[in-house]
Amino acid sequence: MSNFQIGENVLLNGKTYKIVGTIKRSFLLEKDGKQYKATSKMMGKIQDQNSRGIGVGRKTRQKRSSTYHLENRLARSRMFNPDARLPETENELLDTLDGLCMELSPENISCDGELSRTAIRRRYQEIRATWREVENLLGRKVSEQEIENRWIAKIRNRNA
Repeated sequence: MSNFQIGENVLLNGKTYKIVGTIKRSFLLEKDGKQYKATSKMMGKIQDQNSRGIGVGRKTRQKRSSTYHLENRLARSRMFNPDARLPETENELLDTLDGLCMELSPENISCDGELSRTAIRRRYQEIRATWREVENLLGRKVSEQEIENRWIAKIRNRNA
């Protein structure tokens, strides 16, 4: 099978298991009175990863930056505007929320009914995640009503 011996301890997912026997071309591992079956292929992977110092099993999720969604938007907008940059001032952040508020309108979020429910939900979640990132940068919660009132005030000042 491989070079493992009965009675030997192996490390799996950061926990130590003892090889207590074999069963139908597989090894029988034991921990805390419970027995688990591991094929020779799995034992080979365990040996491989233990020799490299890497734990077997689940991979750790890579940490995202605190402006992950904003950076994705920036990358898309740079296709059309190479000078685009992340918002820094409060006014720029509120302008970003203004754009997000427009994207949240039903006809915009659903592309006039062309998208599936799943695609609409995915878009909504992405927009809301971006909204939360902007709120974190602002340091306070901002309602859609506040952004709409700001937009109306800008229009009135422009016409006055």
